[in-house]
Amino acid sequence: MNSVSKQNIGRISSAPFFGALDGFRGLLAVFVAIYHTYWFSNINSSPFFNNGPVIIDLFFVFSGFLLFTLYGNKMDSPQKGIHFIKKRFARLYPLHLFVLCIFTLFASARVVLHAFGFAHLEPGEILPFQSGARESVSTLLSNLTLTQAMGLHDSTSFNVPSWTISVEFFAYFTFAAILIWAPLKKLWHFLAIAVVVASIYGLLSRLKPDMNITYDYAFLRCLGGFYTGVVVAGIYPWIKNSGFVKNISFALASVIELAIVVISTLFVIYCSGKLQFFIAPVLFIFVLVFAFDKGLISKIMMLPIFKYLAKISYSVYMTHMIIAVFFYAFSIVVLNPLLGEGWFKRGILGDLYLAPYLICVFTVSHFTQKYVEVVCQKYLMKQTLLPNWLHGKLRNPRRS
Repeated sequence: MNSVSKQNIGRISSAPFFGALDGFRGLLAVFVAIYHTYWFSNINSSPFFNNGPVIIDLFFVFSGFLLFTLYGNKMDSPQKGIHFIKKRFARLYPLHLFVLCIFTLFASARVVLHAFGFAHLEPGEILPFQSGARESVSTLLSNLTLTQAMGLHDSTSFNVPSWTISVEFFAYFTFAAILIWAPLKKLWHFLAIAVVVASIYGLLSRLKPDMNITYDYAFLRCLGGFYTGVVVAGIYPWIKNSGFVKNISFALASVIELAIVVISTLFVIYCSGKLQFFIAPVLFIFVLVFAFDKGLISKIMMLPIFKYLAKISYSVYMTHMIIAVFFYAFSIVVLNPLLGEGWFKRGILGDLYLAPYLICVFTVSHFTQKYVEVVCQKYLMKQTLLPNWLHGKLRNPRRS
């Protein structure tokens, strides 16, 4: 029997760095940035990107896997739970707020420009902060409170990709509660979580036609992906210490990794509609295989370029939408008169237009990661959220 027993399957003694998964996180952020462009290109009109929304779930699985690896047997008190939530808030909220402010200024500018006759309404267009608009006072408030994807509205609003931040933040509360009051330590615990995950996807398949779920049942979607990652993290140490993984050759590992990438890509391309609700097993195997960093693809994903993309991935994910809006506006105002209104229908020109767009996204993300993410996170982590006396009671709850 190997050194990791089934009774302690969820306990991880260290917090290793998962280089390949980190690299994939950066690459996926780039995919999302391309997916949200408003002009036609051969790339974003390909079958892979047409079914692209389903790959968002990989981010949720990454989060569940990494956070359980880091906190699986460490978050054993309410005080540690509060510290965990504070740390996640400091990680996510500052950049969200920064970009939300930019979108709010942009929405306000549209109202002003129309009021002074500098712009006109397209057919069916509703100005922000008017009845029926996605950008309203109520959606602004829900974005400020990270509740914009918790079923309060009938559409996404402002910075559309932030719906994932909304639901994942509240998933952290369920995660902390489980680790504090019902810690996952035994094999059957993870089997029970797997059953719950399957039930979530089964329920979603009855409620929605596909996995493009953002503003209504997004919290359930997030929980399904997040706890898929938790299950992967639970069995990871047991498989890691098995003889097969220890002795696997680089060549065989490379073949397995290639097969997983091909299968995952084919799933995205060909499994549309209701078939997308079978995404959990695909993501489970994908994360489990690449967590070991054994093969050629893993080595590629650990190259400096992918490490850098991983570093700025959250900024790429959060800032690209406003940049895409401005690039589209530039194409209407400047490129249409120069190239003709149908220029973007010629896919190659749209492909070429992606290059300056992505350069701009990476440049902006470099600075927002450095001066918004890092600076604000350090500042918030220095702040005390609760009075000292309450910290003491949480640390020693039996104290009078």
